[in-house]
Amino acid sequence: MKAFIDQIIRKLNLKSALFNVKNLTHLIYPEACLICENELTQNQTKICSFCIENLPFTKFENYKETTRLEELFYGRSKIENGYALLYFEKNKATQKILHQIKYKDQPELGMYFGEIIAQKLNQSEWFKTIDAILPVPIHHLKAFKRGYNQSEKIAEGIANVSGLKIENKALTKILNTKSQTKNNKQTRWENIQNSFELNSLKNNIHIAIVDDVITTGSTLETIINEIHKKYPDIRISIISLAITK
Repeated sequence: MKAFIDQIIRKLNLKSALFNVKNLTHLIYPEACLICENELTQNQTKICSFCIENLPFTKFENYKETTRLEELFYGRSKIENGYALLYFEKNKATQKILHQIKYKDQPELGMYFGEIIAQKLNQSEWFKTIDAILPVPIHHLKAFKRGYNQSEKIAEGIANVSGLKIENKALTKILNTKSQTKNNKQTRWENIQNSFELNSLKNNIHIAIVDDVITTGSTLETIINEIHKKYPDIRISIISLAITK
């Protein structure tokens, strides 16, 4: 009995020590909010509560009519549903978040927002019918340089909450295209053609393609049309962290 009690005491002491180390680390190296740069409290992660509450949420999960994302693909590609969590504007909070995820080695931030997306969509009937999520792939050289695929991290966050499987081998980016940020719609579409290779999506009736940000929709249009060439009956929805306003 004494040995059992001693074991419990040791565990409690260890937890207390870890708690004290965490407190000391926070005191010496306080973490700042990625948006407002004010110091975070210990129970805040990456972004302070004030900035989270003031993010430009689209509230697409509450829409009864079509969303702006769905309208973007009218006459271009057949999609079932389209959802984006945030609106994107240059030099605003969403751009800072995307920049941190994509270029500043913050994969856990992508997962964090993926979890928020799944929490927002959990009560949506169409979300409940999805069999798998497919993150937009990046070329292997970019993945090596960055250390991860940002869309895949968002997808992982969605999967953490929803339990959905991730089809991260179904689509491959075979051309290492340059950044599309400064290109217009036509140039973006031309640059992305024939840059993806589809492997297998069999046994899936309804999939959701996951992206980080949607501007013109050229990349997604190419992917959707490529999938429908091989699987014309598969239902495709789109989930994105952000969409341009």
